[in-house]
Amino acid sequence: MTSIAVLQEKLPAEALGPRMLRLTEKQRRFVWAYLLNGGHGSDAARQAGYSDSGEACKVRASTLLQQDDILQAFHEVSWKSMRGLSMVATLTVENVMRHGPPAERLKAAFGILNRTGFGEKLQVEHHHTGSIELSHTDAALEALSYLRSLNVPRETLIAQFGHSGLARYEKMLEERDAKRGMKVIENGGSNAQGD
Repeated sequence: MTSIAVLQEKLPAEALGPRMLRLTEKQRRFVWAYLLNGGHGSDAARQAGYSDSGEACKVRASTLLQQDDILQAFHEVSWKSMRGLSMVATLTVENVMRHGPPAERLKAAFGILNRTGFGEKLQVEHHHTGSIELSHTDAALEALSYLRSLNVPRETLIAQFGHSGLARYEKMLEERDAKRGMKVIENGGSNAQGD
């Protein structure tokens, strides 16, 4: 019995993640074989039970290694394996911190400090706030004032501002100019204050 068959026999289905469970039995054997043999695709395909005639295993391995469901299963199994090694890694770092040579203890200390939030900052945070206020009405009033100073015909002003818009802007312009204490000069050369 191959090591893959033994592994699958001893590993209960509930220990498999959802991505591995979505695969066929042969695909699961391929994933296990590929991970256990160090990443040799054609050997993994052969061990999983795919056809071994000619270049068939090589072609099958290449095809399998491009399928999203196979790649997701690799990721799932690898992640579980890495999580399982996290305690061993922690104990190893602790052992180096306590008993390693000074240079290795220093590296381990910096590694621990960086991973626990006490390391030096590698980036600078910038926060900016601000606001920009635009008044389209003020811009329209300035444009109307300028166009009127050029004696632009009323028809052109209506085309620019619209009939009701022009009347509204003219009224607002008169109110603004009155607040500023300016004389409003009409197109006939007389001023609005009756001079």
